[in-house]
Amino acid sequence: MHPRARVAGYVTAAVLVAVGTLWAIGGLDPADTPVPTPPGREVDQHLFRTRLIGAHVATVKKFGQSTRMLVINAWVTNPTRETLGTYGLDDDVFAHGMFLHWRTQDGPRPKQVDAQAIAGDTLFRSLQPRLPTYVAVQYELASGARVPDHVTVALADYEHTESGVLDPRGYWEWKARRYQTRYETNPLTHRSGRVTHIIPVLVADVRLPVRS
Repeated sequence: MHPRARVAGYVTAAVLVAVGTLWAIGGLDPADTPVPTPPGREVDQHLFRTRLIGAHVATVKKFGQSTRMLVINAWVTNPTRETLGTYGLDDDVFAHGMFLHWRTQDGPRPKQVDAQAIAGDTLFRSLQPRLPTYVAVQYELASGARVPDHVTVALADYEHTESGVLDPRGYWEWKARRYQTRYETNPLTHRSGRVTHIIPVLVADVRLPVRS
């Protein structure tokens, strides 16, 4: 399982704390195994109330090129009093806490590229407070990738953290099971340093049938 790394910055020989990569190599440790959950059952992630309901393969045309997508569909409720996002770089967006199990024999790991809310013919990337919203999370499939009959998706737990006197709203981040520190190089600045990542608590593993 490889959620994307999200690192605020790098300083040579400095320790930086950032939210990001999970299980850089291989799968879960036994203690990290989430609870098997059937499709359609609500999962309490604290920041979201989520019901994963299905998956399908779709072909999307952009700029004259066709791309195969694995789409995970969910009903998502935002229980907070603030509008949240479905996709983006912030910690408190829905797709950030959703991880796809993938077997190496099925080809390159699909890349999560978007998560859009759907209402009729309208697409958007916001979750209004207490309003159940239909969301489609999109993973780009590499050429030649084989999509199995079922896929399993893990959902992370979140916790609210106070941010001090200047911002009484606080902020949400993954609930940490543990931390992992590695030496990494920023591909943009080429600066290197030790980076500490959150390994989140996973609350559910949902096995979904895939409709072709």
